[in-house]
Amino acid sequence: MSGQRTRTPRRPELSQHFLRSGALAASLVAHSSVSRDDLVVEIGPGRGLLTYALAQCASRVIAVEIDAGLADELQTGSRSNIDVVTGDFLSYPPPSRPHKVFANLPFARTAEIVRRLTETPTLTEAYLVIQREAAERFAGHPYVSETTRSLSLKPWWHVEIVRRLRRTDFEPVPNVDAVLLWLLRRDKPLIQEGEGDTYLRFLNSQLGKTSTVRKALRNLFTHNQVRRLASDLRFSLDARPSELSFEQWLGVYRFHAIDR
Repeated sequence: MSGQRTRTPRRPELSQHFLRSGALAASLVAHSSVSRDDLVVEIGPGRGLLTYALAQCASRVIAVEIDAGLADELQTGSRSNIDVVTGDFLSYPPPSRPHKVFANLPFARTAEIVRRLTETPTLTEAYLVIQREAAERFAGHPYVSETTRSLSLKPWWHVEIVRRLRRTDFEPVPNVDAVLLWLLRRDKPLIQEGEGDTYLRFLNSQLGKTSTVRKALRNLFTHNQVRRLASDLRFSLDARPSELSFEQWLGVYRFHAIDR
């Protein structure tokens, strides 16, 4: 029909799954702490449903969209507190001041985007719509057993699945389940400053190398020390390394750090 704007077609190679409903977008934002004081970076705004919901609550929204057609479409209807940036988020320099991130992420790029986010020093919180299995790998216990990724995040971040979504909440409908994952930077890291690399090396040396915690720890501690740790931290020496919680591994690491 004459005068009707053509909608930018979906690009399957970008792993795009758009939210179907503005009411759903508003509900997701309501699950967050976004307020009038916040600068929010949105990754992959797509059709803009989350963008406009965020603009209702935030001071300013920077919407970073890799699809030029969608970015132009969003720019045409944007509000005064929305800045649309055309480009790949992974190449976008993050704001130099504290900010939050909200995103319905392309499932195929979740791991690299989360890695970039958690390495950004000015990021305070992130709310990410991602594939459920990926979210569980980041969150670990109590959803699934801890993973190397969950254990590597938790000294610096609180990680929680705050909402489950239906497949029919998206267009097109994905063949996997999705959730809203919350990452909150801890005010004070749970390990000493400057020990990040040491902690990560410790994790890599202990996880997945042996069948039981007893075998994993015997090269680090004496027999009596291992038994004392198991008693104090309440874990079974015959458990698999992945069956220990983050708090238990943190306790083992702290004892190792003191004992070095």
